[in-house]
Amino acid sequence: MVVIKMSSNARIRSQQLITGIINDRNFINSLYDSAQGNFKSYLMRFFNAENTDGTLSVSELRRNVSSKDYDLFRNVLNQFSKPLVDDEEGALRLDKAKKIAGLDKQNLLNAITAIIIASTSHKVSDYLGNSLINEYQYAINFQEREARATGYSSNKSYTNTQIMQQAKDLLAQKNYGLKVDQRVWIKNDKLTNQTNDAVNKGLMVGITQAYMTDKLFKEFTTSPNSVATIFNKTKNFYKNQLINQEKTRFGATAANDVFDRYQVSMLNWNLASTHSHSDACDDLAQGSPYAESDYPDQPHWGCVCFPSPAYKK
Repeated sequence: MVVIKMSSNARIRSQQLITGIINDRNFINSLYDSAQGNFKSYLMRFFNAENTDGTLSVSELRRNVSSKDYDLFRNVLNQFSKPLVDDEEGALRLDKAKKIAGLDKQNLLNAITAIIIASTSHKVSDYLGNSLINEYQYAINFQEREARATGYSSNKSYTNTQIMQQAKDLLAQKNYGLKVDQRVWIKNDKLTNQTNDAVNKGLMVGITQAYMTDKLFKEFTTSPNSVATIFNKTKNFYKNQLINQEKTRFGATAANDVFDRYQVSMLNWNLASTHSHSDACDDLAQGSPYAESDYPDQPHWGCVCFPSPAYKK
């Protein structure tokens, strides 16, 4: 096995990147786990209040909402709606939920579900935006240190305020045709619709305690009628797609800015700290350094290896 050397700064930078990605995944997972728990709690309120002989079906929920139902909805608004009011996308979902909440008990349940998930999406969008801005700042700082350490210099430097603004501008740009927050809200709508569909299908056959355990909240199943499966698919979207894609984009944009300002002509390919198997990345790292114009593209999906300045030949 060939041992590939990395600078100590590059090793620290890789660990920082991977730790950030793992923290993002864990935090976003916790938000969706909390949302699923809140949804289940409100569903149980409906079940306990409306079931007939232990079964909750369409007939029980196609009734007019009562004063107690309105009190319940006000509680939901007090608990979840405040951050949505000043968020353009969140406000749209909140308004839509309010419009259907008074139609009947089933629509009230659907509206509550939509508000719970929209509140979570707002938190995810906020958190991910801040994480990506931080990633841009970390990447800029690392690349500038490496550029100076390998003999390059720049006549132009940025203040922290300027770097922050560059990161915010990048966050506002589209990737794959959509901004980060737009991708979050699209995922929000899909999760809301699928969750309500799963409940409504359950109501058609009758939701019992056994149905909730064996169908609606059953883990490790591919059933589209399992709320647990639906939420897990949403978490996997962030784990396997959005977080890596955007962290890589922010890191690469920051790096390219530094390479241009410092007129970096040679680059190293740095392996991720989690790289524990042999693949094309090993050969690329072994082939370092590369002329900036010859630096290779990422060889596989989800690659979080990264460039850094190398000494001029």
